Amino acid sequence: MKPVSPFGLPIGISITFWSIVGLMRWITTSFFQKPNKFNPKENVMKASDVAVVLPAYNEELIIRDAIKALKKLVDKKQIYVVSDGWNDRTYEIATEEGCNTYLLDPNKGKAKAMVHLIKYYNLYDKYKLIFILDADTKPDSNFLKRALPLFDDPDIGVVFASSQIKWPRHIVPKLKYYFVAYRERLNRMLQYFLLYGQTWKYTSVNYVIPGFATIYRSDVLRKLEIDTPGILIEDFNLAFQFHKKKLGKLGYSPSIIGWDQYPDNLVDYWKQVRRWNIGFFQTVRKNGVWPSFFWLTLGVFSFEVILNSIFLLFLPLIIASLLWPNIFTDFYRTFIPFHITGLWYIFLTVFLTDYVLSVVIGLINKKPQLIFYGLFFFPMHYITSLILISSIIPGFFGSSSGQWVPPTRRVEKFA
Repeated sequence: MKPVSPFGLPIGISITFWSIVGLMRWITTSFFQKPNKFNPKENVMKASDVAVVLPAYNEELIIRDAIKALKKLVDKKQIYVVSDGWNDRTYEIATEEGCNTYLLDPNKGKAKAMVHLIKYYNLYDKYKLIFILDADTKPDSNFLKRALPLFDDPDIGVVFASSQIKWPRHIVPKLKYYFVAYRERLNRMLQYFLLYGQTWKYTSVNYVIPGFATIYRSDVLRKLEIDTPGILIEDFNLAFQFHKKKLGKLGYSPSIIGWDQYPDNLVDYWKQVRRWNIGFFQTVRKNGVWPSFFWLTLGVFSFEVILNSIFLLFLPLIIASLLWPNIFTDFYRTFIPFHITGLWYIFLTVFLTDYVLSVVIGLINKKPQLIFYGLFFFPMHYITSLILISSIIPGFFGSSSGQWVPPTRRVEKFA
């Protein structure tokens, strides 16, 4: 009996469902709902209620830019930098900028570093909001103006940003921009087809709370175990705890922007994505499954992603079987799904559909270079699938100290 391929199942359930929910949210907020506006006299939370927690590990190349961006939002004395071990001038630069600085040596990892910093400065009792920011992220100048009004709703426990990049404008294609373009397309797809619908106040089931630019209520964050032992990253773990403990709803708007950096080489991409995947499976193992809409949607989505990854890993062999059926007779008869009748089917359902998405996202976001790079994204799909499948065993059966080395940083000054 032949197995059922991803394209023989209703694959796309998550994308279809959350796209519809996202459309409903857009219609509701655009035509029937009064928008949240920044008004310091009326908003519940003020800029003075925010403590910025900035964990850093050898970030001398970029941390000054992050701090300067923050100083446009809050007073420098509201910025708290923890240098998690150091071999460079990260600590000195943060001190020169007038921030509160804390040196942790030896390094203990991002999550433990944040816990030490928060406890040392007693931030939960001093501030109503804790703003966690990665060192490679620069918050947009309107970040707080668009984020703070969301806290007027007492049910909102955490607000996080949309990851954006300063797009490198170029005519001649470059390999490093190929990797950046791939991540940019993926993030826009997640934003359009999943994130916007999942973070509506009537759903609120997003599976991860991104740690690159996120504001928590202090009384919410203190109820979460940031540095859970054995887990590589805190982003998934905090989201699972937040939902499991029913601590409130998520706040998100595409207009709340954190200017981020994406890996521009295969080594950094591999390490980052593998770290995320292992952290996800460790989080599932640690927190378990509980009856909830959160887990119903996460279960369906995870099944779709894993099944699609397996399909992509076998796709080269499937193509070879279609090209040379006499050589791969047994494989063809056993594993090729009945409805894959030829290469034209694969071209239409896999390559062409995927490429059209790249073109549309490139045009909508005024990044026409994606039209070219999108022709060559399949190798990255294959690599990403390989990373996911290879992360399952270490994720469920391995343990991590939480220590890590960030991707290669770079100074970015694009027009």
